[in-house]
Order: sequence, then C-alpha cells, then structure tokens
Amino acid sequence: MKRKPYRSKKKTYKIYANLVRERMNILYTISMNAARAGDIEYSKHLGELIKKLHQRTRIRIPFYIKRGLCKKCHVALIPGRTASIRLKSQGKYSYIVIRCLVCGQIHRYPYKGHEKKNIAN
Repeated sequence: MKRKPYRSKKKTYKIYANLVRERMNILYTISMNAARAGDIEYSKHLGELIKKLHQRTRIRIPFYIKRGLCKKCHVALIPGRTASIRLKSQGKYSYIVIRCLVCGQIHRYPYKGHEKKNIAN
C-alpha cells in the first residue's frame, strides 16, 4: 500500500484563507456598487454575508473592508451616500468621525493630525 505524500497544513490553510479573503473582497465590491446605486437592503445583506463568512471560517476581515462596513447595520459606508465624515480634535487627540446615515451609528478612529511643536527647546 502506497503512502500519500505529506502535505503541509499551513499550505492548505493559506490557500483556504486566500479563497475566503477573495470572496470577502468580491462581496464588498458588489456591496459598494449596490449602495452607490441606492439599493441599501441588498448592501446590508451582502455585509451580513461577509460577517457570517468571517464567523464561520475564523479568518480576519481585511482592514479596508472592516472600516468600510457599518458595525451595526453592515451597510457599505460611502461618503455622502451612506456616511458622513468629519475630522474632530480634542486637545492633543484628533479623530475621524464617521456617522452611518442609515442607522446613525458613530465610529471614531484616531489619527495623527498636526502636532504642537515644543518651542522651549
């Protein structure tokens, strides 16, 4: 009886993870196009599919997709259509404030704005 050649689990996992990420990317692209066309319900449905895919496969959602979907209603965030974007600063901290126009959820992400220079040196 012949033995099967050894296959690395890491290699098969990488292939599997790449397929899942590719599917997430396709779903996100279609969701963005649907939100641009004004079909919010379809965009929500696709966002929920991305979330389910992540939960079932335990593979991370890519950063640009994670920031591009509302965490509450899962609609694609498009400036002017489904999201309003503002820059706010409080003291030495600066934030990007993204508000979903569908559900009203507010997302705050820190960013480095202009820093105050120390003149004493």
